Amino acid sequence: MTLQFMRITIAAFLAALLALPAGAQWFVVGADRGEAPVMLTGSYRLLGQTANRQGTFQDRPADIWRAELTPTLSLYGIPLTANVLMSSEQAGIRQDINAFSLTLDPAALQRLVMQRAYGAMADFMQTEDAELLRNLDGIRDSLAVANPERLKQLEAWRTIQDVRDLGSMDASATNKALETLGLMSGAESFIASLPTIGVGTVFPMFSPLTVSGVRVQGASVEWNPGGTIFLQGAYGTTQRPLSRVDTVRLDTTIFTTQDNSAFGRKLMAAKAGIGRREGPHLHLTAMLVADDVASNPGVPRDSTTALTPQKNWVAALDFKVEPIPRMWTIQAELAGSATVGDRLAPELNTNQVPDELLGLVDYSASSYADWAFIGTTAFTIRETGTRLTGSYRRLGPGFRTLGVPNLRTDLLRYDVRFDQSFWSRQISAGVFYRRDLDNLIPWKRSTTSITSLGVNLGVSIRRLPFLRISYAPYVQENDATNPLLQFVNRTTNVMLATGHSYRIDDMQMSTVVNGARQWSETKDNLFDFGVTTVNVSHSVQFPSSLTMQAGLGVINQTQTATPDNGIITVDGSAGYTFFDAATCSAGLSLAIEQDRSNRTGYFVSVFVPIQDIANIDVRAERTLFTERVEPAILGGSYGETLFRATISHSW
Repeated sequence: MTLQFMRITIAAFLAALLALPAGAQWFVVGADRGEAPVMLTGSYRLLGQTANRQGTFQDRPADIWRAELTPTLSLYGIPLTANVLMSSEQAGIRQDINAFSLTLDPAALQRLVMQRAYGAMADFMQTEDAELLRNLDGIRDSLAVANPERLKQLEAWRTIQDVRDLGSMDASATNKALETLGLMSGAESFIASLPTIGVGTVFPMFSPLTVSGVRVQGASVEWNPGGTIFLQGAYGTTQRPLSRVDTVRLDTTIFTTQDNSAFGRKLMAAKAGIGRREGPHLHLTAMLVADDVASNPGVPRDSTTALTPQKNWVAALDFKVEPIPRMWTIQAELAGSATVGDRLAPELNTNQVPDELLGLVDYSASSYADWAFIGTTAFTIRETGTRLTGSYRRLGPGFRTLGVPNLRTDLLRYDVRFDQSFWSRQISAGVFYRRDLDNLIPWKRSTTSITSLGVNLGVSIRRLPFLRISYAPYVQENDATNPLLQFVNRTTNVMLATGHSYRIDDMQMSTVVNGARQWSETKDNLFDFGVTTVNVSHSVQFPSSLTMQAGLGVINQTQTATPDNGIITVDGSAGYTFFDAATCSAGLSLAIEQDRSNRTGYFVSVFVPIQDIANIDVRAERTLFTERVEPAILGGSYGETLFRATISHSW
């Protein structure tokens, strides 16, 4: 079967080559060399950095290098992409940094086709038919009788317009419209319908409550044939076993130990349902993550470490509907999790649950379960520039998913936001409200709540300075019965920004002013504080390829029972491009903190493109920090020199 398939594939490939017109190229390297049946594109980046010291409170070494390569081989529009990352930061005492993956991504072809469609739409909006598209809702019935073919084309343009304007719609839903307008061939439509496959180091995205952002060393697949049936799966290792290593930083006593121990961990996840990921759908997801108990027998089980082998199940149902297409959407996800905190903990015995079920979930003294829910809705009237959104989020304290790193739990949040634009979107205004609560099951001494609201205004009238203003107060408080544990923090943020780009003779100018004020009132005014910041920046671009930029900032800090503290910042830089190719830049920055510290930094950089081979970027930095309060061992005075060189190119 495999040999026969290879013969058919080779024969089809040779037949396609023979069908090429005389003189046509069948293989090209680079996206700017025209189109061909076989194309090789991609990018690479090499980075090297050396410094005279390791950063304070940082684990990254003073000297590092990285190499990245991302080639894409397109076979008759089918893109196969490799991603390679190698770094000297790879070490045996931490999780892997180096990565390699191969991805078959038909969505890349979809993105190229959409770029083609947006360009064609820009041309269409300059024609007389653009007025028909603007009034389509009012003339649809009459046009269906008089000229149904033109109506079909206008409906196709409306679909492209919705994807462009709303941004959240599924671009693959436009395939039929693209074919109607002749912007996508039947072969391209078929290729775009193929499954997305990744092998190696992949980062699968299932849903916010199941798998999202976790690194998987294995494989993933996603397939949505015809936008009807949705299938997705992933399997692999999310972390490798590491043995505990204690270290001491010589230049600081803050970090005395590092517990790098870890068990080997594997993930399995699957999703099935109907509809498109970004469009209306109904999907069911299941995930299992388990630590290998035998993968790291050297992990200590004592009071010096809290590391235990775990197992985690998650099941979720997510859906999206559009009660009013292109105007009103509702999306939600409901998930439940069961977690074994320690697979070596004693198992529990009960006659009320079958032994088979207990064995399936490893029911023990360390097991716990909970549920989570996220719901959002959005109502948009594109013609009037109106958008209303609301969301509700509930994540129980016992809900856990090892497929979403750093997911905050024990949280109840609901918020609403209203945005309105005026005068062809040159003026925009918005208001929002949000409420957060924790302690969803009363297991802590008190419940903490955060209530925030705010308004914002933006004015961007053409040929006039822009203006942005926001006002956002919030209150953080708890309901503790013990007066010593009670707190109420009332904080207010006010921000203002204005600026303008203009020309004086042959010089292009830009001036921006930013101001912010934050103040907080605490219980009994014991820890009140305030921060005021003002920054002014100005840039000039001369016709001689010379650019200059300068900035001045003032920061004033106040705090109860503490002297006021001020910081003045000054920065400036200049760059010049020689022969429309090499660019040389230099800059200086200065920060003076009243009665405490000074910081001076300067840099020199050179950027040189070498034809179609490489872009070379070399940068040298020097920083001098003088601390008059903190000793050096706690991050005080130091001098740091850093040299970085980057070689990159896209073809």
